[in-house]
Amino acid sequence: MKKWQWLLICILCFGIGGVIGHVATGPTMVPSIIKPASATANQPVIFVPGSNGTVEGFSGTFAKLNRQATRHVLKVTVLKNGHLKTSGRFDQKTQHPVIVVAFENNADGDENVFKQSEWFKLAAGKLAKQYHFTYFGGVGYSNGGLVLTRYAERSGSGPKITRLLTLGTPYNGLSEHITQETPMLADLKSRRQHLSKDLVVYSVGGTINDKNDGIVPVASVAAGRLIFQKQVADYMTISVSQHHAAHTELPDNPTVISLIQQLMFK
Repeated sequence: MKKWQWLLICILCFGIGGVIGHVATGPTMVPSIIKPASATANQPVIFVPGSNGTVEGFSGTFAKLNRQATRHVLKVTVLKNGHLKTSGRFDQKTQHPVIVVAFENNADGDENVFKQSEWFKLAAGKLAKQYHFTYFGGVGYSNGGLVLTRYAERSGSGPKITRLLTLGTPYNGLSEHITQETPMLADLKSRRQHLSKDLVVYSVGGTINDKNDGIVPVASVAAGRLIFQKQVADYMTISVSQHHAAHTELPDNPTVISLIQQLMFK
Protein backbone atom coordinates (compact mmCIF):
# COMPACT_ATOMS: atom_id res chain seq x y z
CA MET A 1 0.00 0.00 0.00
CA LYS A 2 1.26 3.48 -0.90
CA LYS A 3 2.38 5.98 1.72
CA TRP A 4 -0.45 8.42 0.97
CA GLN A 5 -2.98 5.64 1.54
CA TRP A 6 -1.56 4.95 5.04
CA LEU A 7 -1.76 8.67 5.78
CA LEU A 8 -5.41 8.72 4.77
CA ILE A 9 -6.16 5.71 7.00
CA CYS A 10 -4.45 7.34 9.98
CA ILE A 11 -6.32 10.62 9.47
CA LEU A 12 -9.64 8.79 9.31
CA CYS A 13 -8.81 6.74 12.41
CA PHE A 14 -7.92 9.73 14.54
CA GLY A 15 -10.99 11.51 13.18
CA ILE A 16 -13.32 8.86 14.59
CA GLY A 17 -11.61 8.94 17.95
CA GLY A 18 -9.06 6.18 17.62
CA VAL A 19 -11.53 3.39 18.31
CA ILE A 20 -10.08 1.16 15.64
CA GLY A 21 -6.81 2.34 14.20
CA HIS A 22 -6.17 -0.42 11.70
CA VAL A 23 -6.95 -4.04 10.94
CA ALA A 24 -3.77 -5.95 10.23
CA THR A 25 -3.06 -9.45 9.05
CA GLY A 26 0.71 -9.39 8.43
CA PRO A 27 3.93 -7.49 9.07
CA THR A 28 3.59 -5.41 5.89
CA MET A 29 0.29 -3.96 7.10
CA VAL A 30 1.74 -1.69 9.80
CA PRO A 31 0.75 1.99 9.82
CA SER A 32 3.28 4.80 9.93
CA ILE A 33 4.77 5.10 13.40
CA ILE A 34 4.56 8.39 15.29
CA LYS A 35 7.84 9.34 16.96
CA PRO A 36 7.61 10.59 20.55
CA ALA A 37 9.20 14.00 21.03
CA SER A 38 11.53 12.79 23.79
CA ALA A 39 12.76 9.56 22.18
CA THR A 40 16.52 9.09 22.23
CA ALA A 41 18.80 6.26 21.17
CA ASN A 42 19.90 5.30 24.68
CA GLN A 43 16.42 4.75 26.11
CA PRO A 44 15.92 1.16 27.24
CA VAL A 45 12.82 -0.83 26.36
CA ILE A 46 11.09 -2.51 29.29
CA PHE A 47 8.82 -5.50 28.64
CA VAL A 48 6.22 -6.52 31.25
CA PRO A 49 4.42 -9.89 30.93
CA GLY A 50 0.84 -10.58 31.91
CA SER A 51 -0.63 -12.71 34.69
CA ASN A 52 1.34 -15.88 35.41
CA GLY A 53 4.11 -14.53 33.19
CA THR A 54 7.81 -14.76 34.00
CA VAL A 55 11.01 -13.16 32.74
CA GLU A 56 11.10 -15.83 30.03
CA GLY A 57 7.70 -14.83 28.65
CA PHE A 58 9.07 -12.80 25.74
CA SER A 59 11.75 -15.24 24.58
CA GLY A 60 9.80 -16.06 21.42
CA THR A 61 9.27 -12.36 20.74
CA PHE A 62 12.97 -11.61 21.03
CA ALA A 63 13.86 -14.52 18.75
CA LYS A 64 11.56 -13.14 16.06
CA LEU A 65 12.90 -9.60 16.45
CA ASN A 66 16.36 -10.98 15.67
CA ARG A 67 18.04 -7.79 16.84
CA GLN A 68 21.50 -7.10 18.18
CA ALA A 69 19.98 -5.51 21.29
CA THR A 70 18.00 -8.62 22.24
CA ARG A 71 21.14 -10.74 22.36
CA HIS A 72 21.60 -9.34 25.86
CA VAL A 73 18.50 -9.00 28.02
CA LEU A 74 18.42 -7.94 31.66
CA LYS A 75 15.79 -10.10 33.37
CA VAL A 76 14.35 -8.75 36.61
CA THR A 77 11.91 -10.45 38.95
CA VAL A 78 10.50 -8.22 41.66
CA LEU A 79 10.10 -10.26 44.82
CA LYS A 80 7.24 -9.81 47.26
CA ASN A 81 9.57 -7.99 49.67
CA GLY A 82 10.51 -5.48 46.97
CA HIS A 83 13.97 -6.85 46.34
CA LEU A 84 15.09 -7.46 42.76
CA LYS A 85 16.28 -10.83 41.49
CA THR A 86 18.27 -10.29 38.31
CA SER A 87 19.92 -12.35 35.62
CA GLY A 88 21.23 -11.64 32.15
CA ARG A 89 22.91 -8.41 31.15
CA PHE A 90 22.15 -4.74 30.56
CA ASP A 91 24.23 -3.73 27.54
CA GLN A 92 24.81 0.02 27.81
CA LYS A 93 26.67 0.05 24.50
CA THR A 94 23.56 -1.07 22.61
CA GLN A 95 20.92 1.37 21.45
CA HIS A 96 17.70 0.72 23.35
CA PRO A 97 18.92 -2.05 25.70
CA VAL A 98 16.21 -4.51 26.72
CA ILE A 99 14.85 -5.23 30.20
CA VAL A 100 12.10 -7.65 31.22
CA VAL A 101 10.40 -6.93 34.55
CA ALA A 102 8.21 -9.69 35.99
CA PHE A 103 6.85 -10.33 39.47
CA GLU A 104 7.14 -13.12 42.02
CA ASN A 105 3.46 -12.54 42.72
CA ASN A 106 2.20 -12.77 39.14
CA ALA A 107 -1.38 -13.70 39.97
CA ASP A 108 -4.40 -12.20 38.19
CA GLY A 109 -6.90 -9.81 39.77
CA ASP A 110 -7.12 -6.07 40.34
CA GLU A 111 -5.59 -6.19 43.81
CA ASN A 112 -2.52 -7.96 42.49
CA VAL A 113 -2.23 -5.59 39.50
CA PHE A 114 -2.21 -2.68 41.97
CA LYS A 115 0.60 -4.37 43.92
CA GLN A 116 2.52 -5.15 40.74
CA SER A 117 2.24 -1.51 39.71
CA GLU A 118 3.89 -0.43 42.96
CA TRP A 119 6.59 -3.06 42.56
CA PHE A 120 7.23 -1.93 39.00
CA LYS A 121 7.59 1.67 40.15
CA LEU A 122 10.11 0.54 42.75
CA ALA A 123 12.03 -1.53 40.20
CA ALA A 124 12.03 1.22 37.57
CA GLY A 125 13.48 3.69 40.06
CA LYS A 126 16.26 1.31 41.10
CA LEU A 127 17.11 0.35 37.52
CA ALA A 128 17.16 3.97 36.35
CA LYS A 129 19.54 4.91 39.14
CA GLN A 130 21.84 1.95 38.49
CA TYR A 131 21.92 2.21 34.70
CA HIS A 132 21.55 5.98 34.34
CA PHE A 133 18.42 6.46 32.25
CA THR A 134 15.56 8.94 32.66
CA TYR A 135 13.24 7.78 29.87
CA PHE A 136 12.18 4.39 28.54
CA GLY A 137 9.78 2.67 26.16
CA GLY A 138 7.39 0.05 27.49
CA VAL A 139 5.75 -3.06 26.03
CA GLY A 140 3.02 -4.55 28.19
CA TYR A 141 1.30 -7.83 27.42
CA SER A 142 -2.20 -8.36 28.83
CA ASN A 143 -2.18 -7.21 32.48
CA GLY A 144 1.37 -6.00 31.92
CA GLY A 145 -0.22 -3.20 29.91
CA LEU A 146 -2.29 -2.25 32.96
CA VAL A 147 0.87 -2.13 35.07
CA LEU A 148 2.60 0.17 32.59
CA THR A 149 -0.49 2.37 32.19
CA ARG A 150 -0.79 2.81 35.94
CA TYR A 151 2.92 3.62 36.06
CA ALA A 152 2.52 6.23 33.33
CA GLU A 153 -0.09 7.89 35.53
CA ARG A 154 1.92 7.58 38.74
CA SER A 155 5.62 7.71 37.82
CA GLY A 156 6.30 10.64 40.10
CA SER A 157 10.03 11.37 40.19
CA GLY A 158 10.85 8.03 38.52
CA PRO A 159 11.94 7.56 34.89
CA LYS A 160 9.33 8.65 32.36
CA ILE A 161 7.74 6.35 29.82
CA THR A 162 7.70 7.96 26.36
CA ARG A 163 6.36 5.10 24.21
CA LEU A 164 3.80 2.54 25.28
CA LEU A 165 2.70 -0.52 23.30
CA THR A 166 0.04 -2.69 24.94
CA LEU A 167 -0.97 -6.14 23.68
CA GLY A 168 -4.39 -7.56 24.50
CA THR A 169 -4.68 -5.35 27.57
CA PRO A 170 -8.07 -5.66 29.33
CA TYR A 171 -8.68 -2.03 30.28
CA ASN A 172 -12.26 -2.92 31.21
CA GLY A 173 -11.66 -6.41 32.50
CA LEU A 174 -13.66 -9.13 30.80
CA SER A 175 -16.67 -6.93 30.20
CA GLU A 176 -17.98 -7.07 26.65
CA HIS A 177 -19.82 -3.76 27.05
CA ILE A 178 -17.96 -0.50 27.47
CA THR A 179 -20.91 0.96 29.39
CA GLN A 180 -20.33 -1.63 32.14
CA GLU A 181 -17.36 0.08 33.75
CA THR A 182 -15.14 -2.08 35.95
CA PRO A 183 -13.23 -0.80 39.01
CA MET A 184 -9.96 -1.09 37.03
CA LEU A 185 -11.21 1.16 34.24
CA ALA A 186 -12.55 3.64 36.79
CA ASP A 187 -9.15 3.67 38.51
CA LEU A 188 -7.28 4.29 35.26
CA LYS A 189 -9.67 7.03 34.18
CA SER A 190 -9.33 8.79 37.54
CA ARG A 191 -5.63 9.49 36.92
CA ARG A 192 -5.60 10.04 33.16
CA GLN A 193 -4.90 13.75 33.52
CA HIS A 194 -1.48 12.83 34.93
CA LEU A 195 -0.40 11.15 31.67
CA SER A 196 2.43 12.91 29.85
CA LYS A 197 1.31 15.07 26.94
CA ASP A 198 4.35 13.71 25.05
CA LEU A 199 3.40 10.03 25.47
CA VAL A 200 2.78 7.94 22.32
CA VAL A 201 0.47 4.95 22.83
CA TYR A 202 -0.37 2.04 20.54
CA SER A 203 -2.90 -0.50 21.80
CA VAL A 204 -3.12 -3.83 19.95
CA GLY A 205 -6.05 -6.20 20.26
CA GLY A 206 -6.58 -9.58 18.66
CA THR A 207 -9.81 -10.83 17.12
CA ILE A 208 -10.53 -14.49 16.47
CA ASN A 209 -14.24 -13.75 16.32
CA ASP A 210 -16.32 -10.60 16.44
CA LYS A 211 -16.18 -10.39 20.25
CA ASN A 212 -12.75 -11.30 21.62
CA ASP A 213 -9.29 -12.81 21.19
CA GLY A 214 -10.34 -15.97 23.00
CA ILE A 215 -9.96 -14.29 26.41
CA VAL A 216 -10.07 -10.48 26.32
CA PRO A 217 -13.11 -8.80 24.74
CA VAL A 218 -12.52 -6.40 21.85
CA ALA A 219 -14.55 -3.78 23.76
CA SER A 220 -12.22 -4.05 26.75
CA VAL A 221 -9.14 -3.31 24.64
CA ALA A 222 -10.99 -0.44 22.93
CA ALA A 223 -11.85 1.03 26.35
CA GLY A 224 -8.29 2.32 26.42
CA ARG A 225 -9.52 5.32 24.45
CA LEU A 226 -11.37 6.49 27.57
CA ILE A 227 -7.98 6.73 29.27
CA PHE A 228 -5.62 7.99 26.58
CA GLN A 229 -7.71 9.96 24.10
CA LYS A 230 -7.07 13.73 24.32
CA GLN A 231 -4.56 13.09 27.13
CA VAL A 232 -1.44 11.99 25.23
CA ALA A 233 0.44 13.11 22.13
CA ASP A 234 -0.82 10.26 19.95
CA TYR A 235 -3.03 7.24 20.56
CA MET A 236 -4.08 4.48 18.18
CA THR A 237 -5.73 1.10 18.55
CA ILE A 238 -4.83 -1.63 16.10
CA SER A 239 -6.75 -4.86 15.56
CA VAL A 240 -4.93 -7.96 14.32
CA SER A 241 -6.84 -10.94 12.99
CA GLN A 242 -6.36 -14.37 11.43
CA HIS A 243 -2.85 -15.73 12.09
CA HIS A 244 -1.57 -15.57 15.70
CA ALA A 245 -4.42 -13.27 16.77
CA ALA A 246 -5.43 -15.32 19.82
CA HIS A 247 -4.59 -13.76 23.18
CA THR A 248 -1.82 -16.22 24.01
CA GLU A 249 -0.20 -15.68 20.60
CA LEU A 250 -0.19 -11.87 20.46
CA PRO A 251 3.46 -11.38 21.56
CA ASP A 252 4.54 -13.48 18.57
CA ASN A 253 2.10 -11.98 16.05
CA PRO A 254 3.96 -10.76 12.90
CA THR A 255 2.29 -7.34 13.02
CA VAL A 256 3.14 -6.99 16.71
CA ILE A 257 6.76 -7.84 15.97
CA SER A 258 6.84 -5.13 13.31
CA LEU A 259 5.28 -2.62 15.69
CA ILE A 260 7.81 -3.38 18.41
CA GLN A 261 10.63 -3.03 15.92
CA GLN A 262 9.39 0.30 14.57
CA LEU A 263 8.03 1.96 17.70
CA MET A 264 10.66 0.82 20.18
CA PHE A 265 13.89 0.29 18.27
CA LYS A 266 13.96 2.67 15.31
